Amino acid sequence: SFIIASSFAIYGGHKTLGIFFSKNSALNNMILCSMIILLLLTGCIDSSNLKEQYKSHGENLSIPESALYDKTQNAIYVSNVNSIKSSNPWTNNNGYISKLDKNGKVINLKWATGLQSPKGLAVYKNNLFVSDLNQVVKINTTTGKIVEKFLAPKGIKMLNDIACDKQKEVCFVSDTGTKQIFELSKSGKFTLLYDKEKVKHPEQNGLYIDKESLIMQGEVGKLKSLNLKTKKVTTISNDLGISIDGITKYKERGYIVSTWSGGIYFVDNSGKTKQILGDGF
Repeated sequence: SFIIASSFAIYGGHKTLGIFFSKNSALNNMILCSMIILLLLTGCIDSSNLKEQYKSHGENLSIPESALYDKTQNAIYVSNVNSIKSSNPWTNNNGYISKLDKNGKVINLKWATGLQSPKGLAVYKNNLFVSDLNQVVKINTTTGKIVEKFLAPKGIKMLNDIACDKQKEVCFVSDTGTKQIFELSKSGKFTLLYDKEKVKHPEQNGLYIDKESLIMQGEVGKLKSLNLKTKKVTTISNDLGISIDGITKYKERGYIVSTWSGGIYFVDNSGKTKQILGDGF
């Protein structure tokens, strides 16, 4: 089977966004390529406005899962699941974080080590927070050294995406196994924020903080907003038809989401969905 996995992070101003797209390709369990692709999105939301800027092909990244731009360090962090030998992204693969410059060149392939199978990334107060199976790891962005490890509650072992709220000084992390979202305090305490939805196809992966709301999935095919004050859930779109991997915002016009199979979609504020990059990219 042909498997492509992807996540992305976005940086930029009002008219141009850079999309860091991490891509893995495997055929018969043989890794063909692992790369970070930077696309620029200009003007209208349309595939014709996606311009490839570079590929970090041949940089020895090992199953890159997420990419995140850190404005303070002017660098890109990439989580490497490193599951080439095990073919299992949910086991201890001695994964690591790579540090790239803004042009995609690897500065330090194994910038942060001592991890298991790192996935989601978030920067907060000069620290990189990494979801890593059954723990969230806090890494100093200056040194690349692990500061602390916060162990998740028993039974939580598929932590996936993470988003940090700078105003509330907490982080939110999704667990793909239990389909739940947890709040992580400054002291490292995990508290259940959002339980598994009682639907036919519950799903939880990508997270994005938008002011007072946490944008998430909850159910396959949908994009939802959880008000962090009232805990009220609003459905943004019922028409995605995919399992969401990454989520980010595009100006004030809506959200850009990726799917594990490689596609990128735009969901406007009215819930209308448009695919802007095909599956298998």
